[in-house]
Amino acid sequence: MGTPEVVTMSELLEIPKKRGKYGEGSCYQRSDNGRWEISFYDNEGRRRRQSFSTEAKARKALTRKLALKEVGKLDAPEGRAKTDTLADAYVRYIKNSKPKSHKWADRIWHIHLKPFFSGRLATRVGTVEFDQYIEERKAGVSTDAERERNGTINRELAVLKAMYNYAAQLDPPLVSRVPKFPKRLRESDPRSGWLDDEQYEALHMNCKYKWLHGLLAVAYNFGFRKAELLGLKVRQVNLKDRTIQLLPGTTKNDRGRSVKMTDDVYKHLAPCVEGKQPDDALFTWEDGSPVRDFRVAWAKVCTAAGVSILLHDFRRTAIRNMIRAGVPEKTAMKISGHATRSVFDRYNIDSEDDLADAAQKLELRQIGRKLVTEGATIGQQSANH
Repeated sequence: MGTPEVVTMSELLEIPKKRGKYGEGSCYQRSDNGRWEISFYDNEGRRRRQSFSTEAKARKALTRKLALKEVGKLDAPEGRAKTDTLADAYVRYIKNSKPKSHKWADRIWHIHLKPFFSGRLATRVGTVEFDQYIEERKAGVSTDAERERNGTINRELAVLKAMYNYAAQLDPPLVSRVPKFPKRLRESDPRSGWLDDEQYEALHMNCKYKWLHGLLAVAYNFGFRKAELLGLKVRQVNLKDRTIQLLPGTTKNDRGRSVKMTDDVYKHLAPCVEGKQPDDALFTWEDGSPVRDFRVAWAKVCTAAGVSILLHDFRRTAIRNMIRAGVPEKTAMKISGHATRSVFDRYNIDSEDDLADAAQKLELRQIGRKLVTEGATIGQQSANH
């Protein structure tokens, strides 16, 4: 056997490295931690790296990545954006596009979401973090109040999800994927307060403010929201045509809508318009100042009338009354300002009277069918004789 050839270090450094073909990427083992790492360039010329525990896993991943690159389906690179960046981008977006929701979303982020999620990489937030957040938000809450807190948590996570969805749609996106958010927690059942005609008349009989007469009439007949009622200007009320017009941008969903006054509404709104300029507020106190906070006046009239009711219950009542009167659901939704059927269904709740009426109709149907059957039997017997 011959003497093995000795290669010096200087000669070793001069040996050219064997390079792979362009576009095939590389797979190598790191000397510092022993892990296998792949490296390749995507279609935009950005270098991608990823490490694996074994060579087999690394080479399999490299083959898959290159195949996805070839057909243009390679995932976007995992970003380093933090949840704070997502929140800033989203709040800035809704400040311009949805100004009515801006303060609400900004408050939810700073008061509730930020103390828990701030500083975290957006791509590292997932099921574990969501569960921890829910657990912390429920801490110290009694069993009776848990469903009410669940509703609050649902809305907070909805804001966080909106932040992720917006971040994923940006160009370039701040996140490559939106995490799977937990299912909605069970909330409290909606209020079931109703107002009947007798209670409505009792409120009017014990009311000493002409503006409150008008507000009660519009709320009871059309189910307008509180902000929509207090935001009405004189120019939005046309006594000649008997119409009330809610302008785009003044409603919750920013959509305008018009309604025709009933005689009841016309009777109580006419005094609210008298002697005012078009840009004056429709509902004003005796000194002409717009009505903003009327909790004391509301409590007094309810106490005097012996009625325990909230203004929002008028909205639910108006919807039920319209359906009972035979108004098509689509038209009722336009009048009340409901944009989605799911929200509309939440308020169209059957009362005890509705259930009793339904039972009576079913009984009448059964009696009618029984009479028809008996009549047919008697007729058949008469024919046989």
